[in-house]
Formats: sequence, C-alpha cells, structure tokens
Amino acid sequence: MKKQKKWKAVIVTSANYNSDGYYLIRIPVHSLSTPLCEEERATHYGMIVKEVMEDVVQKKGRITLIYYLLKPHYAELMLYAKHTDTVKDRNARNKTVQSFMNIFKRRTEEMAKTRLWQEGYLCHRIKRGKEISDILSQL
Repeated sequence: MKKQKKWKAVIVTSANYNSDGYYLIRIPVHSLSTPLCEEERATHYGMIVKEVMEDVVQKKGRITLIYYLLKPHYAELMLYAKHTDTVKDRNARNKTVQSFMNIFKRRTEEMAKTRLWQEGYLCHRIKRGKEISDILSQL
C-alpha cells in the first residue's frame, strides 16, 4: 500500500495572512482508504465535505468561497478572506482563515463519524492577480 505523506500544520500568524486576500488551500485526507471522489463522482465522504463547505461559508461572513475541488485524497479550495480592523475584531485578524479551517474540519469529521483529515493543511496566500487568473483557467 502506498504510504501517505504527512503535512505540517500551518500556523497563520505572519503579516502575509493579516490582510484581505485570496488563499489557496489543500487539505489532505487522513487515510488513503477514505477517498473523497472516484472517477469525478463524490463518495459518501465527498458529499459530506460539499454539504459542510457550503454551510460553513454561509455562516462565516468574512469568508467567500471562490471554488473547491474534490480529489481522491485531498480537497482544494480557493477563498477570499475579508479581515476587518474594528476594535471588536482586532484580536481575530490572524484567525479568519484558521478559524474557518478549524470549523470546517471539525464539522466534516463529526458528520462522517470518523477522522477524515490530517492535522495540517497547505495554505498559500495569492499575492498577484495573474496568479488567480492562471489558477482559475486550469479548472
């Protein structure tokens, strides 16, 4: 059996994650025996991921989902995070993307009744408009 790569956890604390912007995120599954899709059709776990993704995005007002893809062993999504600079939200400036990921991963695992995700995920802040158009043109 193919060995699963372990990803390091991302800690969103740098200045790059402190401003409004687009983020490309990949979340690997915990085990190769829990694929999210097979031949472009979502599995039971993939359907749970879709349902929770849409629900969490609706409730998380500072996050806008641009797109998401389900691959057999990871989920990929692009989102726009709107950070605010009010006194009320000043302490939450670094936590918009991180809190979205924590809620998303927790709810999918609760619905799936199994450990679905690895501890870490890959998060890349997109800094140039050309990079966004290049990514979207590949869909």
